[in-house]
Amino acid sequence: MTALFTLPPADILVGVDGSDNSRHAFLSAMTMAKEHNCSLRVIGAYSVPVIPHRHAPRISDDHHRSIGHSTQDLLEEYAAEAREAGIDASAQAIEGDAGEVLAEASRYSRLAVVGKRGRNRLASRLLGTVSGTLAARSHCPVLVIPLPDHGKGAPGTEDAEGPNAEAQQAQPGFENEIVAGIDRDSSALPVAEVAARAAELSGRRLAFVSVVPTDAGSSRGASADEHAGEYRAYADHLDEVTQAVTESGSGLVSRLQLVEGSAADVLLDASRSAALIVMGNRGRGGPAGRLLGSVSRSMLNRAGSPVLIVPNKTAQ
Repeated sequence: MTALFTLPPADILVGVDGSDNSRHAFLSAMTMAKEHNCSLRVIGAYSVPVIPHRHAPRISDDHHRSIGHSTQDLLEEYAAEAREAGIDASAQAIEGDAGEVLAEASRYSRLAVVGKRGRNRLASRLLGTVSGTLAARSHCPVLVIPLPDHGKGAPGTEDAEGPNAEAQQAQPGFENEIVAGIDRDSSALPVAEVAARAAELSGRRLAFVSVVPTDAGSSRGASADEHAGEYRAYADHLDEVTQAVTESGSGLVSRLQLVEGSAADVLLDASRSAALIVMGNRGRGGPAGRLLGSVSRSMLNRAGSPVLIVPNKTAQ
């Protein structure tokens, strides 16, 4: 795909395809742009169906152009709505895969916003076509927003597997807070800094949550002392990240939470009450080019709150 971007950079990028999900994402992006005096870029991707003609696939140039023009017209309606609200907004339709187009466009923005797709098991497993691809390959943080009636307080309803009872009992509520999932990898500090900035801008309380895997330090022959040492390593790392963010002036951390269990279960449970979950896009141990880690993928599919995915390379 060759994406030709003819617009100047914009602070916030929002992907629009005419669905209810993207409409809600657009309204959220417009609210943020208005509140923080940011510019807005509305991007839509389109593809041209191939029509078989004898032995060679062909499509008329007129039909090809009409698809692009109709997509551009739709996007211009969104941009015009934003401009009426006093926002510096532009729109561009680009031919290609939606996820890849948005990932490339993210090079020129500070935040990308998309709607969450999928209400059932099949749809949620196919999420990666757009929001998953963008979250995995974006050059800036990606905010994935579910529809407002998407089971706040009931993440995982579209999948038979929800947070287990143990995670729910271990995890206190995070009512209307910004919750940052802090892992022991290179994404920890960027995630913490972005979460602190989000809390500062929104005026919300901030919680840092680190999850010690249930089997941490419990390999064959490991002693109780070794298990306790692994737990302490997570606690020390959480303290180090908190101190770094506090010293940088990025914001105040209201509280720290260190729990043992499954990271996906703990964060999914937090999404029942949190205003926003902030996390990295890849798990530990995977190659840099790997797509979304299992925890990130699970959160995008099943979280009840908006999820902000921070690329590992994002440090500002």
